[in-house]
Amino acid sequence: MKKSILRSITGRLLILLLMLSMIFSTGVFAAVDSEKTDTDNTIDTKATGDIGVQYRGHIQNKGDVPLPVGNFVSGPGELGSQSEGLRLEGLRIELTGDVPSGAGISYAVHVQNKGWMDTVENGDFAGTTGEGLRIEAIKINLTGLDGYEVYYRGHVQNKGNIPIVDNDWGWVKNGAELGTTSEGLRLESIQIKIVKTETYTALGDSIAYGMSATPGSGYVNLFYNDLKGMSGNEDLSLVNLGVPGYTSSQLLNQLSSDPTTMAALSKAKVVTVSVGGNNILAPVIASLAAAFSLDPTSATFPAELAAALAQPGAEDIITATLPTIQTSVTASVTQFVTDWPQIIATIKTLAPQADIVVATLYDPINTQDPLYAIFEPSIQTINHTIMTPGAGYKVADVYTAFATYQGSEALVNFNWYIGSLDPHPTTAGHELIYQYHLNAGFIN
Repeated sequence: MKKSILRSITGRLLILLLMLSMIFSTGVFAAVDSEKTDTDNTIDTKATGDIGVQYRGHIQNKGDVPLPVGNFVSGPGELGSQSEGLRLEGLRIELTGDVPSGAGISYAVHVQNKGWMDTVENGDFAGTTGEGLRIEAIKINLTGLDGYEVYYRGHVQNKGNIPIVDNDWGWVKNGAELGTTSEGLRLESIQIKIVKTETYTALGDSIAYGMSATPGSGYVNLFYNDLKGMSGNEDLSLVNLGVPGYTSSQLLNQLSSDPTTMAALSKAKVVTVSVGGNNILAPVIASLAAAFSLDPTSATFPAELAAALAQPGAEDIITATLPTIQTSVTASVTQFVTDWPQIIATIKTLAPQADIVVATLYDPINTQDPLYAIFEPSIQTINHTIMTPGAGYKVADVYTAFATYQGSEALVNFNWYIGSLDPHPTTAGHELIYQYHLNAGFIN
């Protein structure tokens, strides 16, 4: 009987390993997708943060405004007018608030008969006075000020409010041209504001990456859409740094050495983490590769493994390797327990103001399956580590969500009986993971 059970486990493990070798191939292990959804000029963002902007100008028939001379309009108030047909002839722009040393704002104007004039900065005058020449266009940039963007919009002769985005008055930003340069039209008014850039940064493995979900329907995308719809998050951008195949140690290395990750976290308002599954799966693949003398980093590894598993005696090799697999998995799970506090501490250091939500691991294998007894204890160890009380983050208990699910749609693609062995969540599974991120009770 014991031999029969072992044969059953070995046979299923052989099939599982073959499938995993295809899913976690070399190309996938190496893949990194940094998806940033930019706000562009389509969102009427709110000025936030400790840094603002103020400006004053010179207007046809009015002279220096606002009065008394020397006063400023605070962003995003309007400088100029939309109904008087008066040209904006010159202006000064400067930052306000806790401006770091070396930071500033630069701007250049396109003037009638003169073209683009030299760029000036930090309150210097751009344009003309006493010459009766109109400003036709402007470009504005921030300098030396990470974590902020400058947005601006205006009113142009014969065109009205610009830019128009999705049938509404939008904004341009960060050096984009506002106005016209070849139509002889005056810029009549301008509004400027400084926006603090914030991100939702997703970290982890292929589940965070969105593998096996309908494009755009991974839990990260769904959660981002929900966050962005909340007041105060209008300019929140998404940076998805999930990497298929990543283990806890690889995530920790990413946090401590990757400039893109560090930059994204420095602006993070929300961080989610989904990692740990590959601490179980990766050593299984590595042990199998060693057993068949294969190189798991080779581009042809999946094909080589498929050929090896098809050879006579493959089951015997796997059976003999099972103790090694168990030892390797145990060591990798133990490494997760070691890595996890460092991962969280590093995230908190890089993103001290961010709300952090961490997902537990689900078990894709049915409780009646012989492989359940192999994977379940490791999953429980990782989840117990994640759910450490008082760790300073919220937990999306995906394990419980999947284990107690009563719906009709499959949450994972893993099903021996129909030959579907992908352990990733389905689109329905990603939807449930997203719902449990909402249920985690993050702070808005």
